[in-house]
Amino acid sequence: MVARLARTAATKIPWDKLVKAALPVLIDQTTKLLSKIGRRKPPQIEPNSTPDAKIAALEKYVEGLEQDLKEAVTALENTATELSALVSAGKVLTARVTISLVLSGSAAILALACLILILLHK
Repeated sequence: MVARLARTAATKIPWDKLVKAALPVLIDQTTKLLSKIGRRKPPQIEPNSTPDAKIAALEKYVEGLEQDLKEAVTALENTATELSALVSAGKVLTARVTISLVLSGSAAILALACLILILLHK
């Protein structure tokens, strides 16, 4: 009975609220990155340019793309770290609720047993 009560209490943790707290961070980071990448336009190269000028323009464009990808990786790492911390906190909370319910159930059973012993001794 106590184990069932502990299991029920552990499932009552508001996971949807916890996820709603973490998802805006993920959505915000993703939106910023997509917006930045979407605004990036290919280099405007004059048709009469020298091959060296074309190569330089393309190299600059590729450097910008590389920077965007590095920022994307950093944002994804940060989001993964935050979500991992959120899951860890949820697991700790679940364990604490379970332990407290088991202890309180045990205390109630012990109190009931003591009450019965006191009544039997009279």
